Amino acid sequence: MSTLWQDEEFKQICSRELLTEKAADIEKTISMKEHERECYDCDPKMFYENRFWNRRPDGIVINKYHQTLYILEFKRSKKLSIQQKSGFSEGKGR
Repeated sequence: MSTLWQDEEFKQICSRELLTEKAADIEKTISMKEHERECYDCDPKMFYENRFWNRRPDGIVINKYHQTLYILEFKRSKKLSIQQKSGFSEGKGR
């Protein structure tokens, strides 16, 4: 994520600082994994910022007219990934 904000197109829509502030509010609502606890205990503010900027979203949409960024992440189910690995999907046989 962080490399995207080296592009001027993104900076024109939203500054890195503003996005970091808004993202931290959302990150706080996402449950923390046990292995993340130590990082959180050291510096909670930096934990949320780093977790956000280290994400690898599925896509980003820029609406220049409305000056809006949409960061897309799709939830994947375990069942779907098993189907993909096995070469089986609904409506198709092997």
